[in-house]
This record gives sequence, C-alpha cells and structure tokens, in this order.
Amino acid sequence: MTPDDRDKLVALAACGALLTAVMAPVRQHWRPTRRDGFPLSCYPMFTAKRHRHGTVTYLLGVQGDGVRRFLHYSYLGSGGLNQVRRQLRRAVHEGRAAEIASSAATALARSPRRGDRSVTQVLVVTGRYCYDDFFTGNREPVAETVHATAAVPGLAAVIATTAQPPGQAGSSGGSGP
Repeated sequence: MTPDDRDKLVALAACGALLTAVMAPVRQHWRPTRRDGFPLSCYPMFTAKRHRHGTVTYLLGVQGDGVRRFLHYSYLGSGGLNQVRRQLRRAVHEGRAAEIASSAATALARSPRRGDRSVTQVLVVTGRYCYDDFFTGNREPVAETVHATAAVPGLAAVIATTAQPPGQAGSSGGSGP
C-alpha cells in the first residue's frame, strides 16, 4: 500500500465516522419510544411550532418627560426573571395589579439605580408583541393593556419644586406641599 493510498483510506474512514456520528440520532425516529439527547432534541421546547405573537406582563416606568422604559424585574420581588414574571401574571389575573404597582413604585423610590431616578410613575402592563419585530429591534407592542398605575413616592414633590419659576424654589422652607 502506497502512502497516497493510506492517506485516502484515512480520509475515507474519517468521512465515514463523521457521517455515522451525524446520522446516528436519526434512528430514534423509527423507535417506539424516542430518546432525547444532545445535540438533537425532540423536546417540545425546541421542536414545537412557535406562534408569531406572544403576550407578556411587565412593569413600565414613565419618566417626567413622558418617555417610557422597561423596569427591572427585581422591583417586584426576589427570585429569577421567569419566577417573578409568573408571579406578576398571576397577581394581575387575581386583580392585584394596583397593589403590585404601588409596591414596585415604593421599591423604585428606594432604589440606588441611577437610570431609574427619573421615573415618576410605574405601570403594570400586559403587552402583545410580534416576536420577529421585537427581536429585530422594534420594541413597540402590537397591543397593550395598562392594568394599574402608581406614582413613585417622593418624586411628585421634587418635580413640583423643580417646575416652579426661578426665585420661588425652596421658598416653602423645604417642606413638601
């Protein structure tokens, strides 16, 4: 056997091994019970047909200038994102959206997050989004329902003070309205 023949045989064996490794998982489709495994999976999370739209319940913050922004889930409670999201959805379904908005507004008032300091209102919202649009940059919902609104404690007085004409700010001795 020449060195060229040996190289061809090694290349053929490598191709055969690679094809076998790639095609082996296909066997499970002819078995009475499928076995799930990496890298191919029959698990519904990966194989189910996805809908074009999805509905999500979340917190929105409204800044003094009217700009709306998503608020971090930690204003709702401890735990992971999905756990808090499910609790929020359940609370809205049970009619406790106003309680949630008030609690989140109070938590936001005590927050050290700089980006959220300009938020004056908290909204509990359910939005319907088109997945394709959302993940290509269009963050606007197709439809939206506001379940509850709460003012952030302490910010109404600050905004009223800063909105007074020059010379009048602080004339009330520093106390709120």
